[in-house]
Amino acid sequence: MKVGRGLMVAGVVGALAAGAVAWTVLSGPSGPDPTLNTDGDCMTDVEELAAGTDPKLVDGDGDGASDCDEVACGSDPKNPQEKCYACGWKRNDPKSLVSDGAGIGNVVNNIELPDQCGDQVSLWDFHGQYFIMYMTAAW
Repeated sequence: MKVGRGLMVAGVVGALAAGAVAWTVLSGPSGPDPTLNTDGDCMTDVEELAAGTDPKLVDGDGDGASDCDEVACGSDPKNPQEKCYACGWKRNDPKSLVSDGAGIGNVVNNIELPDQCGDQVSLWDFHGQYFIMYMTAAW
């Protein structure tokens, strides 16, 4: 337990020294309080520091969704342009897929499709999950 706490303190001090955030964790001689939650959301200040979010703000990027909601849906809580899908789809793009064609067994292009809630949903956000998709085409 003592080793883990020491590593956590070293990580917090290292991040603060690197200028990653402009706040300090004050809790006593043994390091940061792992239960401290300055903004009262679902993440402790230590978790927010590790995620790169502001522990003083419930919605660090100002997009109207809390950092906790964005983490839960797979959205980036530091990017105001990326939000949770209205229908609740989880953003699941592993960021490692490469399109290699449209044949059987190939990885298709990452296209965006409209969903029933009006969002443009990235096809690769469904990676590793099974869904029934109904698509039509007319020409």
